[in-house]
Amino acid sequence: MSKVKVIVTGHGLFASGIKGALKLLAKIPDNWFFIDFSEGMSDTDLEKQYTKIINFDQDQVLFFTDLAGGTPYKVSATLSTKSAGISIVSGGNLGSLLETLFTDYDNAAEYARDIVEISKKGTQIFSLNDIKSTNQNQDIDSDGI
Repeated sequence: MSKVKVIVTGHGLFASGIKGALKLLAKIPDNWFFIDFSEGMSDTDLEKQYTKIINFDQDQVLFFTDLAGGTPYKVSATLSTKSAGISIVSGGNLGSLLETLFTDYDNAAEYARDIVEISKKGTQIFSLNDIKSTNQNQDIDSDGI
């Protein structure tokens, strides 16, 4: 299991939604946390939620935020000034979290780089040509999986 704590956070029910999707696909590790920045919460409220999880002297922490520049991102960026072990990724996707779930990371910065690369590779445009080439390669009796 990875030694890096993961904090998924974002506006509204972003973190809860990611958690729900991950639960359908895999077992979520005990060192993953999901914190929504809900309506009515202040920056200070959010920071308190984060600091309950982090041991600044020892932990490697990856913040996975919904978008750069938003409050969850800014609060985690402020906390990153207190520890070299904190890295922040914004704009990643569910696929990148799922793929990295099964990798053992000791370092949050390395984890962050992998999340970004996997997110880039997983972002694609659908094309009807994809269907045509897939159908040509399938057996008639195939179930499509």
